[in-house]
Amino acid sequence: MHEIVATVYRGEGQESVHHGAVAVVNAKGELTHYVGEPDFFTQARSEAKPFQSIALLRSGAADYYHFTDKQLAIMCGSHIGTEEHVRTVKSILDTAGLDESYLMCGTHQPMFYALQNRLPRANENFSPLQHNCSGKHSGFLALARFLKEDPTRYLDPAGKVQQLVLDGVSELYGYPREKIKIGIDGCSAPVFGMPLKQAAIAYVRLSNQISDDPATRAILGRIKKAMTAHPEMVSGEGRFDLALARTFPGNVINKIGAEGVEGIGFSEPSVGIAVKILDGNERALYPVVIEVLRQLGLLEGVDMTHLKPFVLPQITNYRNMIVGRIVPEFALKKA
Repeated sequence: MHEIVATVYRGEGQESVHHGAVAVVNAKGELTHYVGEPDFFTQARSEAKPFQSIALLRSGAADYYHFTDKQLAIMCGSHIGTEEHVRTVKSILDTAGLDESYLMCGTHQPMFYALQNRLPRANENFSPLQHNCSGKHSGFLALARFLKEDPTRYLDPAGKVQQLVLDGVSELYGYPREKIKIGIDGCSAPVFGMPLKQAAIAYVRLSNQISDDPATRAILGRIKKAMTAHPEMVSGEGRFDLALARTFPGNVINKIGAEGVEGIGFSEPSVGIAVKILDGNERALYPVVIEVLRQLGLLEGVDMTHLKPFVLPQITNYRNMIVGRIVPEFALKKA
């Protein structure tokens, strides 16, 4: 059954509602709390990026190319296209002996323009290096070079690179390969359809390095170290993911995905959380995530400075008047 998780008010009157689903799991992967349908089947989108990097580390390519934590972090992220982000992605390609012409992610206006309320200059051209997924793609290309696979085939779902990526995703999400519904993401890479709860399982495993295999635990530790040391590479100034990482430094791994999905893993306490706004509207995602954390008791005594802009997002009109707000309205149920 679908449940309302957020209401949009204009003045004091209800205008719209957003339905959603929430899954919370413990370190054993057991569901502890939920809203709506915790097994709602959805695409992971960019929320899966940290797990798509497992193949690079497991293959030995990351060590072969001596990739730094900063480079690994941007492979796991959705960056906003700043000069520093572009330099970091380019450094990955340079190390692998490739250039931006091999990137198949496409091109879009860098996210920092909207975040800084800026407009592009007349006739300004953008590069695939500025695409928010170029870090992930550069990692795929490095893996292709290491495996001696044709780099022009690095996105082929049946190729070596993406088959190894699928192995890592299936393992950490705890969901059989054959049941994952493969789609194509906005950046043209394969993306993975699974029940929402599996994302919560994946994130508690990542944040706590949970695996029966010592080598996999070490890999998860490297991903966590990179993402917590360089959250600005995973996200960017003005974005929710960076605000959450700064609120819980070293204690949280979190990643947004398109169409209103977020995966979160805490180390203390060991908790995995996945949230999905069913209509895919990102505007409701952040206040809902924060309300989940509040109801779980994770915000007690926490400095909310970084998260404050996302708690009750204001709706403004074209004169920048505040005309409404988005309010989370749900109660977590115990499983």
